[in-house]
Amino acid sequence: MIMRFLQVSLLLFCTGFLVSIVMADQHKEKEIKAKVERYTSNPVIATVDGKAIHLNDIMNKTIHDLLEDLYEELAATLPQTVLKELAKKHKGIELKPATTVTDKEVEAFYKQNNLQQRGTLQQLKGQIKQYLVELNNRLYLAQQFSVAMEKGWVYNYLEPPVEFLVTTSTETAVIRNNPKASVMVLEFSDYQCPFCGRIQPTLDSLMDKYKEKVAFAYRHFPLSFHTEADEAAIAAECAREQGKFEEMHKILYQNQRKQHPSDLKGYAKTIKVKNLTKFNQCLDQEKYRKLVQDDIRDGSAIGISGTPGFMIGTYNSKTKKVTGEVLSGALPQSVFEKTIQKYLNKKS
Repeated sequence: MIMRFLQVSLLLFCTGFLVSIVMADQHKEKEIKAKVERYTSNPVIATVDGKAIHLNDIMNKTIHDLLEDLYEELAATLPQTVLKELAKKHKGIELKPATTVTDKEVEAFYKQNNLQQRGTLQQLKGQIKQYLVELNNRLYLAQQFSVAMEKGWVYNYLEPPVEFLVTTSTETAVIRNNPKASVMVLEFSDYQCPFCGRIQPTLDSLMDKYKEKVAFAYRHFPLSFHTEADEAAIAAECAREQGKFEEMHKILYQNQRKQHPSDLKGYAKTIKVKNLTKFNQCLDQEKYRKLVQDDIRDGSAIGISGTPGFMIGTYNSKTKKVTGEVLSGALPQSVFEKTIQKYLNKKS
């Protein structure tokens, strides 16, 4: 899983760099006499009674995710292919950087990305070093690719897919930090999902970093094969009813394998829920079963299919709705920061 974590970070960094140099190239491009069939991220995929149907006309979360994967692979592969050709006749093109990755750089990356939850530095050192070497190589190739475009040796027509935004309610959500913030991170999680547990320190770090600037919200998404996750979600709501959500939330993630109703009642006692009888009745009667089901329904409607799932976007505290993009999985903190900053910039 650590390699997937690193691969996501690598792809997002490198494709982001490539987008910037592609945009620059589009402004500088000279008129080309030869007719070129250019790549488009929104091709015509059908006609109906003579009317064109474009890819964006049928866009949904699944299609958008596939297009993002395709774009990332194209963005990573294109510079390598182009530069190999150019290196045959242009002396200014070098395919390998003359740099090495030091132990200090590995340690700094380990600490900055909160990887302590995924293993010790010694355990992850080899994988991190491999990632940083590959990152250096790809960044170097992207810089060489940029030079080639500036010199007019190559023109790049690659386009990222159109931004895909969705809207959902936070009516039932627990909202932390500033409930009136204009940017929100909305989490859909499962108390028995190990990856949901692993992402909690990252979210704590983000909440501490952004404080009043960003609202952080939590909704339930217990998966069917986690047999006690729905009871755990109900227990969290029963604790919330008595002002103890945060305490129950924390203890549930600390005890993901012990969430039988008897365990949940024990946790209520541990966190000193004021009225234990009321809590036990709330849990036994499944008072918040519908709320949990509504969370699952709303999450599914915006494309959440696994956990943890996130939606990051602009938030309207009056309508209690958030509009933005969906992210999936226990992603690197840098990915969250990049997406959050994009929406903060829109509001500034």
